[in-house]
Amino acid sequence: MSNFNKKLSKRLHLNHAYGQLIALIFVPIMVLTSVGTVLVLNETNTSAKSQQRHAAAALLTRYQHTSENLLKVVELRPDQYDHAQAIMQSMFAEHNLQRAAILDNQGQVYLSIGYRDTRFWPKIPNLVFFGPIQHNNNNIYGLSIQSSNNTPKWLVVEMDNQPLQLARYRVFTVLVITGLITLLLLLLCLNFYSRRWIAPMYEIRMQLQRLNADTLDQHMIINSTGELRLLQRDIANMVKRLHFSFLELKEHTEQTEDDLRRTLDTLEVQNITYRQARDQAISANQAKSVFLANISHELRTPLNSIDGFIHLMLRQQNLSNEQSLYLQTIRKSSAHLLALINDVLDFSKIDAGKLELETASFDLEEAIFDVMDMLSPLAAQKHIDMAFYFDDLIPPQVIGDVLRFKQILTNLISNAIKFTPDGEIIVRVRMEQDDIGQCLIHFSVQDSGIGLSGTDRKKLFESFSQGDASVTRQFGGTGLGLAISKQLVHLMHGQIGFEDNQERAPTEKGSTFWFTALFQVDEDHQIAHPQFKHLHVVSFLAHPATANILRHYLENYQVQHTEAQSILDLFSRLNSLKTADNTWLIVDHSGDTEALLKEIRSRYTGNLAVYGYQMALEPNMLHEYRARPLYQPLSRAALIQLLSNQPIFEPEHEQFNGQGLHVLAVDDHLPNLIVLEALLGELNVKTTKALSGQEALSIIENRLERDKKPFDIVFMDIQMPVMSGIDTTRAIRSLESTLDGKMRLPIIALTAHALSDEKQKLLKVGMDDYVTKPIQIEQIIQILNEWTKNNFASNTRPENTILMDALDPTILDWQQSLQLAANKEDLAQDLLRMLVDSFDTELNEMQQLIELEDFPQLEHVLHRLYGATRYVGTPKLQHVTGDFEQFVSTLRKERRRADDTFIQNVSDRFEELQLSIREVESAAQQILNTAS
Repeated sequence: MSNFNKKLSKRLHLNHAYGQLIALIFVPIMVLTSVGTVLVLNETNTSAKSQQRHAAAALLTRYQHTSENLLKVVELRPDQYDHAQAIMQSMFAEHNLQRAAILDNQGQVYLSIGYRDTRFWPKIPNLVFFGPIQHNNNNIYGLSIQSSNNTPKWLVVEMDNQPLQLARYRVFTVLVITGLITLLLLLLCLNFYSRRWIAPMYEIRMQLQRLNADTLDQHMIINSTGELRLLQRDIANMVKRLHFSFLELKEHTEQTEDDLRRTLDTLEVQNITYRQARDQAISANQAKSVFLANISHELRTPLNSIDGFIHLMLRQQNLSNEQSLYLQTIRKSSAHLLALINDVLDFSKIDAGKLELETASFDLEEAIFDVMDMLSPLAAQKHIDMAFYFDDLIPPQVIGDVLRFKQILTNLISNAIKFTPDGEIIVRVRMEQDDIGQCLIHFSVQDSGIGLSGTDRKKLFESFSQGDASVTRQFGGTGLGLAISKQLVHLMHGQIGFEDNQERAPTEKGSTFWFTALFQVDEDHQIAHPQFKHLHVVSFLAHPATANILRHYLENYQVQHTEAQSILDLFSRLNSLKTADNTWLIVDHSGDTEALLKEIRSRYTGNLAVYGYQMALEPNMLHEYRARPLYQPLSRAALIQLLSNQPIFEPEHEQFNGQGLHVLAVDDHLPNLIVLEALLGELNVKTTKALSGQEALSIIENRLERDKKPFDIVFMDIQMPVMSGIDTTRAIRSLESTLDGKMRLPIIALTAHALSDEKQKLLKVGMDDYVTKPIQIEQIIQILNEWTKNNFASNTRPENTILMDALDPTILDWQQSLQLAANKEDLAQDLLRMLVDSFDTELNEMQQLIELEDFPQLEHVLHRLYGATRYVGTPKLQHVTGDFEQFVSTLRKERRRADDTFIQNVSDRFEELQLSIREVESAAQQILNTAS
């Protein structure tokens, strides 16, 4: 219904009974009455006009002959005009005749009777009989008559219309009277209807309107009849039932209010209890924070001593192979324990909301590759292929917390390696959302490992839990890695999740962990892809993902790329491959690499690169076949370095020399002081020790009294009895203020605390920098470089020049040894010394195992010796040991017993191994004696 109809209905009260009654009865009757009145009046008027026409026709017919005679008299004898008019006067005896005339069609009157101005007649139509023609509120009729000259003449009469009007008035009056009588009857019926139905309904309505909660029990008066009486009686009964229900509800409400009041009293008591529990929880949380700070110090302090002494002992030259192995094991256990402690402390810092992210510009691709390169040895041990895809749309430099980002990625990749027995791990990086000044980047780590069940996924990111409880014993871990990663991702305004690879493809296995992170874009660095249009690369990589990544990178660099589908396909292409400088051959490290390189070099002499893990590629073998390594996982930087033919190893940075520096070390834990003094001693730095804050302050005051320069730098422990490091720092700063600003002593906090706000607190009290325990020598060098660079000139420590021309590189390749030791000569000498010291023990054990014919254990000892030779440049010994191990392993692989021929071959190979060991010992003595 339209708005107009709604307003009209509301105005006419059509929603009420009276309105509906009028609308349903009066309106149809009024419409019928109006239509009937119009029809009756119309029919009455038509009937009266028809009667008048018949009367006029009869009148004209009666006087037609007389009119013809009178016309002839008037035309023939004009003097008889008056007599003819007198005769025509007899026509007035007819009823309702107003006037009459004889005239022609030109309007000329020959004879007329009636009222004045009879000469004015309307135009006569050329008909035998015509009319009515309305003129002067009357009707005119005419009849053709004969004249003497045969010209058409008409007898015309004018009839009075007043009788017609009187007839219409009489009919209209009758209709009005009939309508009034009908209306009166309708009003009487309406009155009866209203008293019978409407009035009782309004009365019932008024009684219901007067009802309320207090008057439900009042008696309702019933004075209607018929169905309304029954309805009123039902309403009265309903009101009574409603009254009883209201009484029951009121009683129930009162009871409920009493129960609620008692419940509120109980809740108030519980609130008081909860408030007390909350206060206790807050106090416990504060105590937990204090405990974390204290336990951080208590755990890191002995770890600092352990790690420092292990580092110092490993640098000793008189350690046996077993002793070095024990120390390496202790150091690994210490590092593992420190990692577990860091996980717990990180989780506690996140839980307490005290972890804050740093913001600095860093190379995102380089950061990801650093993590993968760091974890690649673990993947290489399990023969897991690693691949890394970096989207071209991602900016090269972003602003964020690189350490926390690496922590997230390290957790995900290390978990993937841990739970993947074999297969592949693929890291993908793509742009999720690119806005002005910032970007949301999506990272994913896909593995082909054991996967997770539906139940394990629900608690995947929970604290102190792993997907399957049984894997804790197998793989270890605190179960905090993913929980910490989740919190760090949220701090980076991202999300983290897990996908089952089988849900994406039923044939795949393993899982995919992904996360997003929001970074600011460093606009100062732009993407610049190098162009190598002149190069042609032929590749054969067995790992499909790595092959796809290599193809994508080479397409971006516009390199002419050809992929071989198999080894045979590669060999067939080598015959026609040019050996120009602009051609590169990239092959995969798989199977017998030496045989592959030998076959390639028999067909191809150009640029050659071998793709594989660093620990799997033997430098001596690559050098022999003039091949360059391309380390797994493949990175764009390494590929550009290869295509540009740049050197693999960068020149070694000059080492730190702290000659002339004097450092004050303050710590209440004597082992820490000994470690710090020894580490500083390796850097030629003089150290003065102080076991308390009071002693340190006294030492500084004594040097000032003797006009000596206090110290170049102070390493200050924080948590010390009586006088803490903070109090000591404040005392030193107060002492400096008395010297008129002539002295500003750099004070470095050397503490085991690990909370996020610790650094800010220490800087506020006057300290200059912050280093957490256990301290590493790299940290010490960084601190000394930053805070003492104006106090001395850094000199390059002189290195002993060792002549190696007389050495056979197949027996001892010193350059390869340096490369394996990251170009650190001291480390290379230590590794060589450890290998030589282990020879006697290994040979004696092998001799006993051969005599006992315990060939499985012999294979284990040979494998251990072979692993030791991989860290030192001893190509011949490594080759002999590896062949010996492979020969012994055939007994286990073929599942057969050792016969006389096998035992004789073992003896012959053992003698060859002894000869190679003696050659290495002789060459090693020249290097070690020269170094000493």
